[in-house]
Amino acid sequence: MTAGSLAGPSLPVVGGKVLLTALREADIDRVVEACTTPEAERWLETPVPYRREDAESFVREFAPAGWRGEHDERVWAIRESLGGPLAGVIGLREGSREVGFWLHPAAQGRGLMADAVRTAVGHADGCLTWPEVRWACYDGNVASMRVARAAGFHYLGTRAGLHRGVPELQHHAVRPAHGEPADALPWPDLG
Repeated sequence: MTAGSLAGPSLPVVGGKVLLTALREADIDRVVEACTTPEAERWLETPVPYRREDAESFVREFAPAGWRGEHDERVWAIRESLGGPLAGVIGLREGSREVGFWLHPAAQGRGLMADAVRTAVGHADGCLTWPEVRWACYDGNVASMRVARAAGFHYLGTRAGLHRGVPELQHHAVRPAHGEPADALPWPDLG
């Protein structure tokens, strides 16, 4: 399979620090590296243990299927340059109007994800005309909370959720296309 045969966005979405592009065959190894860390196993909704076959299916089947309209999630690769390695992945789910994301360990700590989230949310505001984009994470995922706050999301509090079949508290936030939600709360202390 060649990179040209994977369905995805035909043009990159340009942010301040990142480009959002289609996933490529060459990204598979980086997906495996990112999704086999203890942090990924703790916070993401990926299979555990995560195997190379999972990454191949994600890059070759799941991501392109979303761009073909076979499910409601559009997934972009996050890169620092058009030909650069995969820094991470970000997706927008149309049904829930929610953003989800992860970064490769080598790309963390440089503000790339906050820029990627602002870029994807701007795409949702401008191209998809969503009235808002939602975000959620499990309690304790301070890195994800910092990204959402830096990307301009308004904190809405916590509620019960399920993670891998186990009850777990979730933090929720929203970024409206216009204004601030009336029920916004102060962000918790994120250290």
